[in-house]
Amino acid sequence: MTGLLLSIAVLLNGCMAGKSVQDELGEDAPGSLKIWYPDVEPFHTKYGQMFAAKFPGIQVDVLQAREWIEEARQGDYEEELKKLIDLHKPDVLLLDQDEYEVLARAGKLYNLDPAIMQDQFDLSGYMPGMIDMLREKGDGSLYGLAPFIRPRVMYYNADLFNENSIDPPSNKMQWPDMFALAARFPNTGTEDAPVYGLIGNEAHDVLSQVALTLDLQLFDAKGGNVVLQSEGWKQAFQIAAEAIRSKAISVRSPKESGEGPEGYGYFLAINKFLNGEAAMLISDHHFASQLRSKAKTFDWGMVTVPINPARPDESTSVYVPQILAIAADSPRKQAAWNLIRFINGPEVAKARSRTAGSDLPAIADYVSGGDRADTEVFYMLKPAPHHNERVMKRVPDSFYQAYSSLANEALQSVIDNGKPVDEALAELQHNAQAVLESARSKAQEANQGR
Repeated sequence: MTGLLLSIAVLLNGCMAGKSVQDELGEDAPGSLKIWYPDVEPFHTKYGQMFAAKFPGIQVDVLQAREWIEEARQGDYEEELKKLIDLHKPDVLLLDQDEYEVLARAGKLYNLDPAIMQDQFDLSGYMPGMIDMLREKGDGSLYGLAPFIRPRVMYYNADLFNENSIDPPSNKMQWPDMFALAARFPNTGTEDAPVYGLIGNEAHDVLSQVALTLDLQLFDAKGGNVVLQSEGWKQAFQIAAEAIRSKAISVRSPKESGEGPEGYGYFLAINKFLNGEAAMLISDHHFASQLRSKAKTFDWGMVTVPINPARPDESTSVYVPQILAIAADSPRKQAAWNLIRFINGPEVAKARSRTAGSDLPAIADYVSGGDRADTEVFYMLKPAPHHNERVMKRVPDSFYQAYSSLANEALQSVIDNGKPVDEALAELQHNAQAVLESARSKAQEANQGR
């Protein structure tokens, strides 16, 4: 059933029950509107000040939830999150995709369909697939709206492609084809001025990007075991190893990996692209602004990041950073709906799109200024359902640093020494499992010592 039909069904059901939308929203109880948000200042800077100017009669109280969330993640996050919502009783919640799905299916969120129909709030302008994805996570009902997206695309140096008589990349390529294209560049430069096809950071990052596209999970359903010995992981491992071996993508060696401050490798990659030393680079919307503001030294273009052939119209590189929802038991649903409607409206979108950042309005028509040019590619693919294993499966942060080093070494053993992929994956799974169990044990000890 389409979103429109679902909305009509909801409205008809409400009318048949003799209960108006206004009755559902109710008269707002006295007191401030409580917002579940990580930090106070960012909310007021991004939304609060504009909302106060538009709705001076609605007082807003931001519940600084970051510490509560971090503590909840040390236990059963789903259950702890529900308890926190019951305890603090926010009216409006800012959630990620997993939190939204958990709370919607637990009956903790208010179905927005009646309010949307009452106000004739137009959903047609949202990027393709956005509303469908939110409905899917809400078992057919719409419990939240997402004002912004955070897409990543493949940037390419058009001049380098033209100079070397190589056809540029196209939308909806697959990883093997993209790497085959990038592999045509390593011999086009000189020893003093090499040209790279695609710039990356570490070998592990290449593997993770391919695995994410193929919707591979690193852990079993409960997060107790590392699961790498599958056909999907074997395929991802082979694709990543061959890309690095053929020099399709330039990565730092295992010894160099982890050197420098956080983001150092990505900073180096950006510089190589800006200096004309790389044919392609994956980055976000903000990088386009950097390119436009820089003195023009080469022509460039953008295409979508490679896709999963099983779901060619979706992209794991289109991330929905925040979903705004109303608590099912909120006594101030009308004020809460006013806030959500406002944050998803043109005033906030246009103001935010004028500031530097990685986010774009979820409604393409709200993009303002020079960024309206060439934005089609950012909205071309639907956001794929995102599952945060680290949070929802309670994986300790310490696991990932150790795992990335193990994955780098495993890939290098295949690339340099010709170790069979099956053998490398079996060793990696064994070693990663030991690291996971150690990390969980240490995390449990730390929690007991609190």
